[in-house]
Amino acid sequence: MNISLMIMIAVVIFCMYTAIKAGKGKNDKLEEWALGGRGMGAIITFFLLAGEFFTAFTLTGLVGLAYNSGIATLYIMSYISIACIIGYFLLPKIRHYSKEHNLISQGDFFEKKYNSPFLGKLITIVGAIAIIPTIVMALKGMGLIVSVASYGAISSSAAIWFGSIIVLIYTLISGLHGSSRVAIIKDILMFGVLLFLGLYFPFHYYDGVGSMVKEVAEVKPQVLIFPDTGLSLVWYVSTVILMCLGLYLWPNSFLSTFAAKNDKALRKNTILMPLYSLMQLFACLVGLTAILAIPTLSGAESDLALIKLVFETFDPWFVGFIGAAGVLASLVPCSVALITIGSMIASNIYMPLKPDTSVRKQMNIARLFAIAAAIISIYTSLNSHGAIVFLQLISYNFIMQLFPALIFSLQKKNFVTKQGAISGIVIGVSLALYSAATGTTAATLFPNLPSFILDINNGLNMLIINAIVTVVVSLVTQKSTEESQSLESGII
Repeated sequence: MNISLMIMIAVVIFCMYTAIKAGKGKNDKLEEWALGGRGMGAIITFFLLAGEFFTAFTLTGLVGLAYNSGIATLYIMSYISIACIIGYFLLPKIRHYSKEHNLISQGDFFEKKYNSPFLGKLITIVGAIAIIPTIVMALKGMGLIVSVASYGAISSSAAIWFGSIIVLIYTLISGLHGSSRVAIIKDILMFGVLLFLGLYFPFHYYDGVGSMVKEVAEVKPQVLIFPDTGLSLVWYVSTVILMCLGLYLWPNSFLSTFAAKNDKALRKNTILMPLYSLMQLFACLVGLTAILAIPTLSGAESDLALIKLVFETFDPWFVGFIGAAGVLASLVPCSVALITIGSMIASNIYMPLKPDTSVRKQMNIARLFAIAAAIISIYTSLNSHGAIVFLQLISYNFIMQLFPALIFSLQKKNFVTKQGAISGIVIGVSLALYSAATGTTAATLFPNLPSFILDINNGLNMLIINAIVTVVVSLVTQKSTEESQSLESGII
């Protein structure tokens, strides 16, 4: 067994012990297992939400994106920083409402806001479908990192199996208590690794960041400017707008928000998160370094830019810490995602069918659904080829369709009806599904339009259509809804 693999195993065992210890004796009901008893303070809430945004993708896909596309990669830092402004006002409202009505899942939130059990089930299904691809990508990223960092001692498939079993064990036992503690370890390790590598590599291979950028500009200047079409400035702005609106729409973000102890914890989180997102800048610097240091990477190979640079520069023991960071960066979001899927299906689909279920059984049912989600994710990770690309395409666009219904629900006088919310979401999800399946975009439908229109992110177009449908249907059905509510009040 090589030193790199031994370090990865040691870190994982330590984190597993920490997680199980954190949840010991605390998970006697669903609210405790899924939300940590709604007692997560500012620090833990920060690392929980950060854990959802900074995954193995930061070490692989983000570095590869910087290697291939350069400056366009900065959209990630931009949208997180802007989204935090929205989150500062949005998250406390969500938390306060969830605590007031004792809500467990995202589906509960929408069901209560619009008095529609069907909407709650729809939100649950859309959320589960959107989350599964994120688990799959985390597992595939972990498999890739472990396989390479172990110098081939563990295959990618074996790493996926081992990682899945580990995350499932500590998730089922410790719930969100365990996930939150591992999130702290993961983020400290990841931030330290990226900060060091992002600064070290430019000075090691060049004479600093400035010299590196100058040499890249001479050899591959296209990665430092926005092209006129494609990943243009229009694409950049529209993508930042789309992504910042959707950052906190994920069901696992709702779960972490519900778990917060108070509004102050959430506001502190949104204040600090833009600073924390600088982690991604250092990942981008690694990608730019690799452009000249390893110029032969192409396609999916670019995702290995960071690990290949580490191989060429450091001893195996340091590679082990990189591998450990990659493993934890996959385990934490997988854990929170499994808790989210299990709790929202149990709460919004199972419980309405079996309302007399005991408190203990509710938690065990949620665990069973978490196991089912893990099995589906493992199978997809090991057997997906083109299918995962399809799932990736619809994942974020699915979640984005919840935005109009959420924003309108937080207004003091919400004119949007449950029919309008459901119609908007169904139309938006249908468009996302059709676009992903057929490759249809505004550019394919109207190829002769100016590039500044065609380069608008297709997801933003879907969201606009969703919002229009939501408003129009609500205006049409508002009168009948008010009459129905009046009738119900009269009967009562």
